[in-house]
Amino acid sequence: MNRRNLCLAPDMIDFVQTRVECGRYENATELMRAAFRALNREERITQADQPTIADGDVFRKLWETSVQSSQASL
Repeated sequence: MNRRNLCLAPDMIDFVQTRVECGRYENATELMRAAFRALNREERITQADQPTIADGDVFRKLWETSVQSSQASL
């Protein structure tokens, strides 16, 4: 299995840690696999509804939410 390193914003690290600590996931890898499966499902649904996924881009939405949260805390 190939390994990859991911850089996450502090709020995303907290999100992952909270989900693992509460027992919802065994570890961060399990959570990330579940997240990628969900992203894959969402993109397939979005692609079926639209010729492009620009408006349904999950990562862009997460980034925008993260930026908004960062700006709100300033």
